[in-house]
Amino acid sequence: MNKKFLTFVLPIILGVMLVTAGFYAMFSTTFNVSPSITLSDCEDSLGEVYDGDTIEGSECTITNEADTVRDLVISDDAIEGIEVSYIGSLNLTKKDSAWAATGTPITIGYTIIGDSFEVTDVPTGYTAIYYKDEVVGLAGRIANPQPAISIVGIGNLPQVDDANMDELANYCAEPDFYNQCKGAKIWVVPDGDLTGLTLNWANMANYYYETDLIQYNSDGEITLSAGASLTITPVYEIGAGVVGEQTIETTIA
Repeated sequence: MNKKFLTFVLPIILGVMLVTAGFYAMFSTTFNVSPSITLSDCEDSLGEVYDGDTIEGSECTITNEADTVRDLVISDDAIEGIEVSYIGSLNLTKKDSAWAATGTPITIGYTIIGDSFEVTDVPTGYTAIYYKDEVVGLAGRIANPQPAISIVGIGNLPQVDDANMDELANYCAEPDFYNQCKGAKIWVVPDGDLTGLTLNWANMANYYYETDLIQYNSDGEITLSAGASLTITPVYEIGAGVVGEQTIETTIA
């Protein structure tokens, strides 16, 4: 009789011990997830256009709301016969020997995504160049000025060996406070101060220098620094023979 009673009660006691000893403590975490990438009102209706036209849509601003870098891919679903590219604008200004802005700035247009890189609105008598800082490090750029690089036929920007893309580059910090922390420099220089790839630094006060860093990528791969924004304007090149209502969707992934 006693043996049967012990056999029945012991598993119940052990079960209570296992339940109460399953953990020492617990906690929970609650957070709200917000989108890191936001867009301005980018919808567009361009009305009636004609085949063979090249037309611009409305500009659209992409903003990285996060405090970390975001890598984006911008693409579209245009049908065959319609080529889509995306352009941006950049302010340039003259600077003194301490790199402080002087005079009245100018604004140029440039390709962000497209088959080839182009710069528009360059003043007469000036040439747009890509200025790639010395790959050995930013500290050597003053002592060792780099050559001017023609933008004609150039590939993706910045180039992989540009010091403005290395780990130490941070143009978002003092004294520049740029929108993009890393990227390529586009300058506009007088034709008379450019001999081949050599710049006449005696006349550096006549150059128009970047006020932000840019990117160009033929595949739509763009990096946004923390808190940075990028304003793009779609350009639609409509081939001959393309007719009917067209809806083109741009995707930012």
